[in-house]
Amino acid sequence: MTEFRNGCLLVYLVSCSVWDLRFRRLPVWILSAGILLGTALEFLERGVNMSLLWNLMPGAGLCLLAVAAPAQLGMGDGWLLMGAGALTGWARGLFLLEGGLLFLFPAAFFWGVVRKKRKQEIPFAPFMLAACLCGLAVF
Repeated sequence: MTEFRNGCLLVYLVSCSVWDLRFRRLPVWILSAGILLGTALEFLERGVNMSLLWNLMPGAGLCLLAVAAPAQLGMGDGWLLMGAGALTGWARGLFLLEGGLLFLFPAAFFWGVVRKKRKQEIPFAPFMLAACLCGLAVF
């Protein structure tokens, strides 16, 4: 079942990355599909337990940050992380968040300091996809 979850996560992140790069927006139907699929898989494997909620917590925290700082962070990034956490579990969801931020920092430095485009929106989904690919290659 782990290979199926990894495949679903890759399809989810690739589709979100394409939308995020092209339109700078993430459609609700893709985000909802990832959350529902991950929750359904977790329910089928383990039944009703607290892991259903714990898997969504990293994304929920990111959504709260998006509400607190709306100009710096998009709400879609939190929903994206909720879908990834639902598909993989809360620990790998946090790994994807950390890896995505580690890949994002050099790009943000390049866009902000070198190119002097401080107000440009930077999509987060491709960096999360890069973290996922590195995680799958290493682990």
